[in-house]
Parts: sequence; structure tokens; C-alpha cells
Amino acid sequence: MNLPYGEIKNNLLKMKFSTADFSIASVLNAIKVHIDVIEEMGVLFLGAQTELVAGPTPVFQPVPVIAQFEYTGKGAAKQTLEKVYKVIWQGIVNSFPDETHWSSAKEAYASFIAAQADLLRARIEASQE
Repeated sequence: MNLPYGEIKNNLLKMKFSTADFSIASVLNAIKVHIDVIEEMGVLFLGAQTELVAGPTPVFQPVPVIAQFEYTGKGAAKQTLEKVYKVIWQGIVNSFPDETHWSSAKEAYASFIAAQADLLRARIEASQE
């Protein structure tokens, strides 16, 4: 099976999302919706994080959101983790807001990023004085 936004190595599934499309909150919500199913399949949710980009970046540069899962059951890990991949994407689709709510959330997120940039600028200016 092709996993365009993830990879399986041994008994680990690493799923990749982008903050250009999904917040970590929407990824975690999709996992929460199906966590009971995932656990019944013998898979543990190990956590999710955003990856930091090294060096100076524009005010908004999308960063990867990585979610990791570990197969702890018996049998074929790859087949089970492929099912988990599908279940998580179903959760993303089922829990994703409609266009109005999504655009409203993106606007609020853009304001948050701008406020963070203003705070960083003020701190840098204050430290140079």
C-alpha cells in the first residue's frame, strides 16, 4: 500500500501532516476520535509534535506535524499499521470543519502567528538596547 503521508519501519508508523493544512489540534482530534479502535488493533499512540525548522524563517512557514504509532500486537505489523493509517485519515476527514469554520480558524491562527512575530521583534529590539 502506498502511504503518501507516512512511513512504516518495523513496528512503527510515522504519519506526516503540514501546518499549512492541519493544526496539531486537528490531527490530535482525528486520533482521539478513533483511539479506541487503534488500541484494539494492538497499536499504541506514541505522540505527536511539530518539527522546528532551523534558522531564520518567514513569519509563517508551514512545518511538519508528525504523529507516531507503535504496533505491540502479534502478527503482521505492516498490515495493521496500514489499517491505522487509513483509520487516522478517516478521522481527519470526519472531524475536519466545514469551509466557514476552517477559514475562520485559519484567520485566527494567522493572527496568533502575527502576534508571536510582534512579540519576538519586541524582545529582539529590547535586547539590542
